[in-house]
Amino acid sequence: MIFFNVFIFYLAAVFALPPKSPIFARDGDKKQYLVSDLPGLAQNIKPEDVPLMFAGQIDLYPETETGYFYWKFEDQNKLPQNVNKTTFWLNGGPGCSSMDGALLEAGPFRINADNKVEYNNGSWHKLSDLVFVDQPAGTGFSYTKTYRHDLDEIAADFMVFLSKYFEIFPETKSHKIYLAGESYAGQYIPYIADAILKSNERNETDYDLQGLLIGNGWISPNEQSLSYVPFAMHAKLIDQSHPSWLVLLDQVQECQKIVSKIDSTFDDGQIHNYEVLSDKCEAILTTLLTATNDANAPTGEQCVNMYDYTLRDSFPACGSNWPNELAYVTPFLNTPKVASDLNLKYTKKWVECSGSVGRRFTARNSLPAIHLLPSITEKIPVMLFHGNLDIICNYIGAENMIKKLNWGGQIGFSQDLLADNWVYNNETVGYIKSERNLTFVNVFDASHMVPYDKPEISRALMDLMTRNYDVVDNGDGKPNKSIVTYPINHKKEVEESHEETKPSISKPDTEESDSDSDSDSDSESDNKTDSTSKDSQTGSDSEKSSFSSRITRFVQILVIGILIWGLYVLYVSYKSRPVSIIKSGSTAGKKKNVQWAEHLRRFQEDDDEFQRQQTSKQGFLSKTLGKITGSSGSNYAPIPNEDIELGEGVGAGSQSTPPVHEFQIDSDEETDSKPLPAIPESDKQ
Repeated sequence: MIFFNVFIFYLAAVFALPPKSPIFARDGDKKQYLVSDLPGLAQNIKPEDVPLMFAGQIDLYPETETGYFYWKFEDQNKLPQNVNKTTFWLNGGPGCSSMDGALLEAGPFRINADNKVEYNNGSWHKLSDLVFVDQPAGTGFSYTKTYRHDLDEIAADFMVFLSKYFEIFPETKSHKIYLAGESYAGQYIPYIADAILKSNERNETDYDLQGLLIGNGWISPNEQSLSYVPFAMHAKLIDQSHPSWLVLLDQVQECQKIVSKIDSTFDDGQIHNYEVLSDKCEAILTTLLTATNDANAPTGEQCVNMYDYTLRDSFPACGSNWPNELAYVTPFLNTPKVASDLNLKYTKKWVECSGSVGRRFTARNSLPAIHLLPSITEKIPVMLFHGNLDIICNYIGAENMIKKLNWGGQIGFSQDLLADNWVYNNETVGYIKSERNLTFVNVFDASHMVPYDKPEISRALMDLMTRNYDVVDNGDGKPNKSIVTYPINHKKEVEESHEETKPSISKPDTEESDSDSDSDSDSESDNKTDSTSKDSQTGSDSEKSSFSSRITRFVQILVIGILIWGLYVLYVSYKSRPVSIIKSGSTAGKKKNVQWAEHLRRFQEDDDEFQRQQTSKQGFLSKTLGKITGSSGSNYAPIPNEDIELGEGVGAGSQSTPPVHEFQIDSDEETDSKPLPAIPESDKQ
């Protein structure tokens, strides 16, 4: 009897939680994308901090088996000023997954050594719905049989994604939209924004695009490469006495010739090979990192980390082993339970950066995104923010790029425009220049990935974008100001504090009288209720026998119904398990993809990137019992009480510059948190 009762209990639990299956939802229904559990969610995250989450793969072009994976986070306790906003986040590469952004940067979770989620107090989802998208197709959990080569294709695909996304979430189509990301996303984002704005002008769409936030962006590759030597000198990594100094100067001169040629034809609207090819200029970084290699140092400290010059790495990795936390993210995303939690209908091995995508994406027929910024700033604000410790996409290169840019009828920022201090939580955390819809932010003590190093400060970048800040006089007699932003609940706490100090207000006598009268009335009502209850008790006792008989028959019918429903649910769950699109085959003879100096581990070997999902050795009965008893060990966090609609070599000691054929900018680096040097005041000039 006890076993029978336990069996009925689990069947009732199954009955209470209908399966997320296409049988129960149409393609546009968001219920099938709901994320209700993750390893560590219930144990490590407070209920009030658990975001409403949706994730899954959206088919873009079924004929080529192409689809994008997304993961959406929505705050359950939004402040009034943060409603009706959606931010789409893209990482770079090209070919690097935005799950870095979700689990290492701006998302609400970080992954610990136990491969469980922990809360990120600086998550951007507190200010806006936050959607991380794996793109181009083939990146992360996205999939395809055909790979993209140029930026206009990226923009077109993203427009298709948006259309299908808003079919699933039609209530958010009118939201204010922001595009955010970093590194090579400095190419993606302007192209996507340009496509949205032009589509709106043609009355094909009416997306309310409000602004762009690009972190350490790779926007004008050749121009930005000229900054490597000046930055290295400023950071005291190299000086004119170095044996490789003349080699570096020769490379800089060659790059300068290319940049001068680009400048002379910048506005002719033509695509020139010397502009879309950047190998010669990017080779400066290769030589710089080789020249500063210290072979006598411990193995893990021989090379400067190109993403944070205060850190060291092995040679020739020079930053590719960074961050340590990536070692947690990769196995986390490759566990079958997480694949199920994220509603993957096509399973594949997750790698941080896809060599198949990055190797094919050459952008040979696309002008660098710098060409699009002038027209974009005519319509919406653009923010370029840079962690000041990054080498590969450093802030000096960005500032030099802006000095030459012609937008809003003027070249560069006005000469008399001073940098304002950026203050967050009573601390100066950077400086800001803003004019004619273009804002530049230098973030102190931050690396290539600002949200990783400075999560809460990085979130305040959204406040800068939405003008949710105060402007105060520095009080030092200088004409520049301080732009002051606050922690997420600062203003709310101030208001509550003021409310507590307000004197109590006495009510008029008439109100007191009314209150007394109401009280008397309530008392009378209570007395009447008690009396009625007592009167009805006798009659109730006389009906118990007949009522119990009816209940018994009802329970019997209900148990039979639950048994039938439970068996049906288990059958549907078995039939609708994730389908693998992985093609097995030998990997012998396949070329391993690389990044900087053809040694970076980011483009992991994944030509056979769709890998066959391992089939469980359990039989159907074992699987069924496992589902009933919950033997997977998962813990379900409470789902918000919301009506969910159905419906991927530098030779040591080499003095020459090795060839760099597929140099690509990664967007997926982090660093261990540690005190970093302050930035001298001269940086603000």
